[in-house]
Amino acid sequence: MTLPVVGRQYDSWAAWPAFTTLAIALIVVILCGLPGLVSFVLIPVTVLGAPLVGAGLTVTALVIALRRRPRMAVSILIAVLLPVLLWKPISWAADYVHLALTVGTGADQLEPDGSPLAIYDWSVGLAGGPNTFLIYDVTDEIALPLKLHKQPIASEQGFSEECAGKVTHLRGHYYVCRF
Repeated sequence: MTLPVVGRQYDSWAAWPAFTTLAIALIVVILCGLPGLVSFVLIPVTVLGAPLVGAGLTVTALVIALRRRPRMAVSILIAVLLPVLLWKPISWAADYVHLALTVGTGADQLEPDGSPLAIYDWSVGLAGGPNTFLIYDVTDEIALPLKLHKQPIASEQGFSEECAGKVTHLRGHYYVCRF
């Protein structure tokens, strides 16, 4: 084994920038999805900060490329692009973490336990933003159009008009409704 010469630059591939940006993106998406003060502050910071960080990393990659280290420059560019390219899986994973936290703790439950329809508030961010609710429907009728529902509309606590047939299935009897 030879020791590297001091002052000499080596060009090699690096996976740590990509893993770091993916981990940061996942953590930020999870925190931005939680209701309360954290998401209220973090969403604007993320909207303003993410493009600046991306631009900074891109400039860093260009400087490294000019220093004749193309592999490291490409590694950093991949780190910039990877969270954008993997946005759907990151968002999907964050929804499942949010589901586990919400159901596990019972946080933000709007309806009492024991009813066939349990509703959790997932709304985040500034006032007037999209309303998001986690719905637990034992009958799974919330996924059907309103005219195919067998339960009376009153049993769905007003969510049938807004959410019927327009929900995203998460797992089991859990659905997300955004309106």
